[in-house]
Amino acid sequence: MKTKVKCLLAMGVILLMAVPFAFSGGKQEPVPAAVEESAAPTTINFFHMTWVPGMIEVMDAGVAQFMNENPHIKVEQTRVSWTDAPAQLLTSIMGGASPDIAEANPTMVAQFRAMGAYADVTDALLPEVKNNLLPGALNIIENPDGRIDGFPTEGCTWTYFFRDDLFREAGVAAHPKTWDDLLKAARKLTQDTDGDGVPDQWGYAHPVQAENAVQFWQTWMWQAGSPVVKYQDGEWYSDLNSTAALRGTRFMVDLVQKHNVMPSTIVDMDWEAVTNGFAFGDFAIMYNGAWVVGSVKSKAPEIDGQWSTGLTPSVAPGKETATMGHPNTFNVLKASRNKEAAIEFLNWLYVTEYKDGKTYADEYAYVPAALNFTKDYLEWAKRNYEPLLQPFLDAVAYAKPLAMDPKWQQFAELYGRAAVQDMIQGKIEVDETMQFLHEQLTKLQGH
Repeated sequence: MKTKVKCLLAMGVILLMAVPFAFSGGKQEPVPAAVEESAAPTTINFFHMTWVPGMIEVMDAGVAQFMNENPHIKVEQTRVSWTDAPAQLLTSIMGGASPDIAEANPTMVAQFRAMGAYADVTDALLPEVKNNLLPGALNIIENPDGRIDGFPTEGCTWTYFFRDDLFREAGVAAHPKTWDDLLKAARKLTQDTDGDGVPDQWGYAHPVQAENAVQFWQTWMWQAGSPVVKYQDGEWYSDLNSTAALRGTRFMVDLVQKHNVMPSTIVDMDWEAVTNGFAFGDFAIMYNGAWVVGSVKSKAPEIDGQWSTGLTPSVAPGKETATMGHPNTFNVLKASRNKEAAIEFLNWLYVTEYKDGKTYADEYAYVPAALNFTKDYLEWAKRNYEPLLQPFLDAVAYAKPLAMDPKWQQFAELYGRAAVQDMIQGKIEVDETMQFLHEQLTKLQGH
């Protein structure tokens, strides 16, 4: 349960205080690559949200070994909850007590990056660290100007789950590869088995409750070809008025309102409610995160061997799919007085072996069955992860973080979540709502 909640929080934690705050005018300054030893140890404060026991064990072991090998640096850990982290970090920075290193999820990265809170570490990463990073890591640790301001840590990807037993019963021969395939399969898989006029087996489902509404909405727009938001000439712009964004949104809504292959009650379902529906046969296809593999196994051992996983579909043949997927990050703060020591510690985590050929950073990701977004780890995982997790590794090539516009979270809370849910329930019309949402996001962006 803890692993599942952690992955969910990693997507949904928000920055509660959106206040203007300047860090050297918001411009990142490169950090020197090495720290010199001195008589008195340099103390770095490491602010992070590790709470899974096995991950704590790995991090504690890493800190102890690092300090033993580097007596000139002392690492003090501050552990907080994901819920409290954004406000606590902001308060500490504004109060002049900034940590040296802070963990973040994509929403926090977008907010604190826009405030100029992160140090530029581009030139301080060891070559063996930098050259090992996957594009999915760079998607989040590279700022819009192409400079690196963080290290990727554990993360996950999302893709499709299939009840193969229900596929066979409905005469559906193959998993969907395109949107048309998805519709054809979902129509056959949606069935009124008790004859009361209401389907009790639905072809498709994904979570739409709370923050899930906007998160999964983005994937439909990505697959249709919209970036959702665009960064041009130092500014963020909405793409919600594009043909692609409208196409993706309409397809999502039509799954409920036109094709009747997903229930309108999906607006009240979070990831676990959808997982329960999949495990107990209410949903034949589910879109969910990698940690849900373990959840389905524990909830419904009786369907072992009767379900599988696979990539999300593309909008059309020959087109590339897209899905949610990202690491969390460790960032060195611009306000840190010990940047060089902080970077030395983080580099060390990524190159020092812990056990079984995995580095400390690798093991930290492996314990919760997550993913370290590096080339070496991905190759290792493809050799060692079970078959049900392999599609989540394949999904790394198509993974995107949630919109990195610092105004996106505010937009999602003020307008996005409610609008997506209301569109899915048929309360508001898609075209007019998308124009409204585009206008509201544009205003928040200052245009």
